[in-house]
Amino acid sequence: MRVLFNVSPGLDHIYPALGLAWALRTAGHEVAVATSGVSVQAAVGAGLMAYDVAPEADFSMVFPKKGTPQERMTAMRARGEEVTRSEETPDFILEKFSQINDLMADRTLQFARDWRPDLIVYSRLQGTALLTARALGIPAVENGYSFLREGNLPERLLPHLAPTFERLGVPVELPTVQPIYFAPQEFMRGQGEGWSMRFVPHHGGGVLPEWLAAPKERPRIVVTLGTIVPGVAGVGSLRSVLDAAEGLDAELVLALGDQVDLEPLGPLPGNVRPVGWTPLSALLPTLDGIVHHGGAGTTLASAHAGVPQLAMPYGSDNWINAGIVETAGIGFNLQPDEIDVEVLRSLVSDAQLRKTAAAVAEHLTSQPGPDSMVPRLVKLAGGR
Repeated sequence: MRVLFNVSPGLDHIYPALGLAWALRTAGHEVAVATSGVSVQAAVGAGLMAYDVAPEADFSMVFPKKGTPQERMTAMRARGEEVTRSEETPDFILEKFSQINDLMADRTLQFARDWRPDLIVYSRLQGTALLTARALGIPAVENGYSFLREGNLPERLLPHLAPTFERLGVPVELPTVQPIYFAPQEFMRGQGEGWSMRFVPHHGGGVLPEWLAAPKERPRIVVTLGTIVPGVAGVGSLRSVLDAAEGLDAELVLALGDQVDLEPLGPLPGNVRPVGWTPLSALLPTLDGIVHHGGAGTTLASAHAGVPQLAMPYGSDNWINAGIVETAGIGFNLQPDEIDVEVLRSLVSDAQLRKTAAAVAEHLTSQPGPDSMVPRLVKLAGGR
């Protein structure tokens, strides 16, 4: 069987798909990834064949930065609150991704016609997969990367994609769509039906630095804001976290990437270690706690590792994810100005919190893995 993964240009879209891609590869099926932007090298780095379907596209023009970091933060929060209330992706996001899809549609469809897949697996907002699957008459599998079910998402996305369908001569109709969720049903929110499989955390490879390879000397907390928040809203909101860390007998690892300006944070306390890009999967086994933005992938990867969490939601579905952290008893849901040294101390030393985090991790890792999906996908594709 040939399976085409059609993924949006973002690490938070490609990384959650790699476990299933490799399950198919190890079962003997052919896999190719049609994507663009940073997702191309991420797929290649994972050992997969990738095809850049929009090598000339400037995706930053679809999401231009407008206003000050504070104004952008306010806008992120407003949209995040909308997602939380409705448990649906806002129309604003659907419209933006329809623009991204249009930039990627021509070469995606042409590559698929040449490569002739039996099945398309796609990241949730990658509507070119719906177009291509309809054109080729094959099923499409929605690969989940959030805690939202959204059974009506393809129907809501289709009108935004209609001009692209019509431009390429494809009937404005949906193919057969089968959702796959990346967490057990009890962790999912919203309406819809799909298959569940165990999440396989992946954050790229790298060379371990000496400090990370060596045994730690005291409790360690990592602070991360993912790949989107620092560029949109900056890192100034972390000042309260750093102030709280100054009175804590723990090492705080500031993992914000290579391109982030730390100057707005001012002087760093002596127990804070700023690092460049470091795979979260390399950090998690060494951690006693994690402070993050409430991203779905970060939340679930941390839960799989049994690491207590402090989620500070910024936008999108972050409030939903932070709420799951809180209700599952595996951490805190707080805003930066609510964080003090006692909160951080509880994060690394609260016995009940650690016990619950370990129990949730055991539950998550006991779920059927991506390999369990392979026979079902073969059947969905007609047994090819």
